[in-house]
Amino acid sequence: MITILNAIFCLMIAVRLFTFDRNNCRHKVKYSWLAWLMVVSSAAVSLFSFFNLPHRANLAQVLMNTSLLICLLKSKGNISTLCRSGK
Repeated sequence: MITILNAIFCLMIAVRLFTFDRNNCRHKVKYSWLAWLMVVSSAAVSLFSFFNLPHRANLAQVLMNTSLLICLLKSKGNISTLCRSGK
């Protein structure tokens, strides 16, 4: 059950990042690569669960993915908002 929940959250993270609309934001290569890496890795977790490949999840991973999903939803999928430091 917890593996399926983790897969759902990871799929939601991948979809949110994949559907990010840049509008008038500047294109930054390092954030684009980071977003690509996050999409691929979170989609891979979902595919592992879908095809019953060996993959385990624990409560800490589910909580981490939940908090990442909440932050991405709040920032509308903008990775640079998450990485910026408050000065």
